[in-house]
Amino acid sequence: MDPTTERAALRALLDQLDAGSAAFLDSLSSRPRQGLLFGLLEQYGLHDLDAALVLVSLAARMAGHESRSGHELISSLPCGTAVRMAAVNRLMGDAPLLAAGLLLPDVTPTTVVDVASTYFRTSTQTFRQACEVFGQPAAPRANEPTGAYRSNTEVLRDLRRLSLHYRRRAARVFNLDPWAGAGLESADGPTMLLENARSAASHVSLRLKATEQIEHIPVLILKREHDLDLDALVILATVLFLEILEGVGAVDAVDLIKLVSETESDLMRRRATLRPLQRAGLLHLEGNFPGKDLTADASLPNAVVDGLLGSPESIGADDRIDFHSYLEQLDSSDPFFFDMDGTGFDEL
Repeated sequence: MDPTTERAALRALLDQLDAGSAAFLDSLSSRPRQGLLFGLLEQYGLHDLDAALVLVSLAARMAGHESRSGHELISSLPCGTAVRMAAVNRLMGDAPLLAAGLLLPDVTPTTVVDVASTYFRTSTQTFRQACEVFGQPAAPRANEPTGAYRSNTEVLRDLRRLSLHYRRRAARVFNLDPWAGAGLESADGPTMLLENARSAASHVSLRLKATEQIEHIPVLILKREHDLDLDALVILATVLFLEILEGVGAVDAVDLIKLVSETESDLMRRRATLRPLQRAGLLHLEGNFPGKDLTADASLPNAVVDGLLGSPESIGADDRIDFHSYLEQLDSSDPFFFDMDGTGFDEL
């Protein structure tokens, strides 16, 4: 969709909302179905009322209000009592809007009373997409690099952070942690973990899109040669770091699919995700029953490990020394996991 068209449509809806126009919901029903923000709403098949609540919360966020109570959100809808009562149900339990993670409650409400007193905030992903629509990128978190990647180390660092977000999400969504003891414990609920994973993925995607000069970045050369998407890169990076940090030579294939899946239905849809990587020689799948990829053990060929890390001839000496000296100084994986969530590795 033409960015100008989406910007005009979003501006018109927000103006109607600000004016309390009774035409707001009718206009919303004929909203665009593509674009940065409208495409995101369409991706999750949200009801018009869900989209209305997202825009109410978004308008509050843009006005400087980080969160709003359920009562405030519903009261801001320019509609009658019957519609507002219906909106309450869109904010309870595992309703589609909350399950999609586009609106985040402090605590998931289960009753009408809970909805009124619970505070909700727009997800970072939704806010960033809206800012992009208006040509004003959201401010990055402190100490978070932006723009084009400058080195292979930067790409691997971001992929590792994204992998950790995905692994925390998979542990909560699928009620298991195949990497127990790896520093993945989190008290956050599934909605927050989903939001964190999407936000991290959006950050990496933007940096990848901004990186045009890849001749000195082996990971991105591999990405271009095999037309790899972000999930494929995360899968390869996850297996890579499990091998070089934990000494894990192979990973259950099903756990790698869970890594990049948000729901059980998503898992079913992605069950053949590893097959293209196997055909390209980027991933070994061994020990599986014929035609059943998820029963296999997955590992990286040595040539792919070299391709991801970069051979001495393919990357600069400073970048290579920084990365390998960092790995060598670790007594265990714990400091590495800390650095991935903190800022220690940003010093490289």
